[in-house]
Amino acid sequence: MSQNIKSEIIQELDSRIQRLKAHRFDPVETTGNQYQELNQALSKVISVPLTKELEDVKAFVMQL
Repeated sequence: MSQNIKSEIIQELDSRIQRLKAHRFDPVETTGNQYQELNQALSKVISVPLTKELEDVKAFVMQL
């Protein structure tokens, strides 16, 4: 794998991991819209395992 492409992939993964972590503790806003509130809650639930998956992919790419 080209070193340049590898570096770009790692940078993108880092960016996505950082964005997930930045919003980890954001409170769920009570808007009165049950679907919007459900989406916020689901986002919080999947953010931790998604962060772990992205970190695992990053580790794999770094080994290439």
